[in-house]
Amino acid sequence: MSLLPHSPNHCSLNLSNTPSTLLFPAIRRALFCLTATLLLSACGGSDASDNSSNDSSNTPELPSQPTPPTPPDNPDSPNNPETDINWLPAGGNATIAADISRPFLQIMPNLPSSALGGVSPGRELFITEWTPANQGRVLFDGVGPLFNANACTQCHSAEGRKPIYAANGELSDAILFRLGNKQGLAHTYYGEQMQHQSIDTSIAAEGKMRYTITASNGNQPTGIQFDFSATDPNQPLGDTAISGRISPQLVGMGLLDLIPEADIIAAADPDDNNNDGISGRVHWVQDGKQRRIGRFGWKAINSSLRTQNANAMSQDMGLTTSVFMDPNCTANQPICWTAPNGGTPEVSDSSLDAVTDFMAALAVPERRVADLSTFNKGAQLFTQVGCASCHTPKQKTGASGRFPLLAQQTIYPYTDLLLHDMGKGLDDGVKEKNAESYEWRTPPLWGIGIVARDPEARFLHDGRASSLTEAILWHGGEAESTKTRFRQLPATQQQTLLSFLNGI
Repeated sequence: MSLLPHSPNHCSLNLSNTPSTLLFPAIRRALFCLTATLLLSACGGSDASDNSSNDSSNTPELPSQPTPPTPPDNPDSPNNPETDINWLPAGGNATIAADISRPFLQIMPNLPSSALGGVSPGRELFITEWTPANQGRVLFDGVGPLFNANACTQCHSAEGRKPIYAANGELSDAILFRLGNKQGLAHTYYGEQMQHQSIDTSIAAEGKMRYTITASNGNQPTGIQFDFSATDPNQPLGDTAISGRISPQLVGMGLLDLIPEADIIAAADPDDNNNDGISGRVHWVQDGKQRRIGRFGWKAINSSLRTQNANAMSQDMGLTTSVFMDPNCTANQPICWTAPNGGTPEVSDSSLDAVTDFMAALAVPERRVADLSTFNKGAQLFTQVGCASCHTPKQKTGASGRFPLLAQQTIYPYTDLLLHDMGKGLDDGVKEKNAESYEWRTPPLWGIGIVARDPEARFLHDGRASSLTEAILWHGGEAESTKTRFRQLPATQQQTLLSFLNGI
């Protein structure tokens, strides 16, 4: 199978049953529709219903309103919220007005028509529900044999984060489970990720997960315990640990991809030479033949947005790409290897690039600031208690040949993209590549307040925290002193800091 990413962004076009003799006329019609969209802004936001049955509420759209005016920047303002009063837009040129009903998966404004050649079809591929091979949808088949979800939007929502914990211990598809041990070895049968679905009964799904709420112990709030039921009782987990990974909101992904490696390296202090208790380190990973800095994923195991997408296609959806050519079957799952595939690879390079273009063009919602004075006081407290030591407020992007609008932008993602020791309480027992079981990449915080508006929202890697306060109180290791300082704040100042988090 070789996907041709040429469907338009607004006016949906189903090519799955289009004869080859009509394919290029169909593409020309798609491009005409795209041109009309750009001129008239009147096509709306198609769900590409012929390719996907996803709820339209999860469908990403182009921005419908311009970025609101913001105060001019103070060029003398250092990278410190205490003095950074004249805030620049949160995502630079990628900033959009915050639409609380659909804050995420929106395209950055002012994107030139020349860039839509990848972004538009990438959006269509993002919302498509993929099917197993040989089911009549040649361009969108090949999911499985083992998988967790058959569409990106099963895990990622335009509204925020998908609900995870249902009633009676049931879990949604918006959480996956990584397998391994403290030495970095995957399970010999299940591999490095558990897949709870399969394409048919001839290939058994690997198992099912359930959860229970654990009681607080005084020092830590309530948490989550997971229980694994293997489909094959002869294949227990044994000494292998299993760790949940919730699907985060997708925001400003292309901006994070453009933070220069030199800046990430400069912020690292693995030996804590400055004696501030923070020893963030770079996660060096192998990307093809190159040694690069990991920056995506809960443990920063992927060095680029393209590799991150290919990894998700492989492990979450069972789709092969030129980056991961083998199906997600282990050597001890022989039947899995015999399943039909949707091509070699199942997702072409042009399609992988299109999805990456779409992800790179995702916008950043502007801050929601009701009172600037209170917001600035919260920013000062954020720094004073130590949060900014890892959640670096400000970064600057480097060059970008693909999206010049994203180049040389001052942005506020609140991350250093480094690994940090988060202590025993957050040690999940699973080492991934060179990231130890107790180490986690600093997650970006932009948009976190929008997520927190949802009473069902969960935080931290496995969603154990039901609020931002609980998430802070789970911090340990390098963040132990920061947690202590937060606890020692008067209740009014704690609320001011949380109000700041809710606004960024």
